[in-house]
Amino acid sequence: MNTTSVKPPAYMYPWEKRTLFLGKLPQPLRVAYGAATLVISLGKPIHAKFPKRTLEGYSFLIPPNADVIINTGIQTVAVFHLDVLGEDYKMFTHHFATPHTEDGAYCNLNEEADYRSLLTTLYQQPSDSSPTYNQLSALLDYTFSNQNDLMITDPEIAIAVDTIKRRFEDNIPITDLANMINMSVPTLMRRFKQQTGMPIRRLRLWHRMYESMIFISSGQNLTDAAYSAGFADSAHYTRTFQNMWGIGPSSLFNKTIRAHIIAPAEPPTLSESP
Repeated sequence: MNTTSVKPPAYMYPWEKRTLFLGKLPQPLRVAYGAATLVISLGKPIHAKFPKRTLEGYSFLIPPNADVIINTGIQTVAVFHLDVLGEDYKMFTHHFATPHTEDGAYCNLNEEADYRSLLTTLYQQPSDSSPTYNQLSALLDYTFSNQNDLMITDPEIAIAVDTIKRRFEDNIPITDLANMINMSVPTLMRRFKQQTGMPIRRLRLWHRMYESMIFISSGQNLTDAAYSAGFADSAHYTRTFQNMWGIGPSSLFNKTIRAHIIAPAEPPTLSESP
């Protein structure tokens, strides 16, 4: 990867299965991420405030769609958005010191030192998309070894998710998705929420945000990227980003944080391991 003498303050690695942010965030941020998320401080402990409790530590596992205020102070952090089918989240829950609670969040990853070491290296010595993804995948493989029995995915819901991703520009009616997998609409909505932790519309918007990053990295401005990704207009795009990330895309990519997007030449597919 060619780097200039001036190091970007933050990096965003969008992959189809997972997304990684490395950098500093303005604090505090109220977020509702569209996928389960692993947040790791590369410096001192940080805070995550949920409706009924506040966690302090170096690492948190946040379930999808959770309303949480993240206060990172001046610490550099890694925000690792996991797979939307929930496989990563289910397996990570067995690797945290704190017990499961009603908010579905966990604190203090058992392998915290390994992740902090790798992510610090990735931040200090940024690389291209593929080697970064491969290093993270290798660490996930190590973390999740001997846990294949926990990776239970609803095959019909996987088809629905894949369809939403492939046709991200379209607002596919729920009835069409249900007919595609021979399922009633109520059953689809229930099983979709059970598998992914979020409603269908929410996942569609979350994936469109990923697609918008790919378009931005190819040179499109925010308005064009919003349209290309399937948003009705730039205002809808900004509201969605603000709701999920706690900050608008202009602040994330152009002004306050100025995250540099490092997109894959050929984005990893869902069939890739782990």
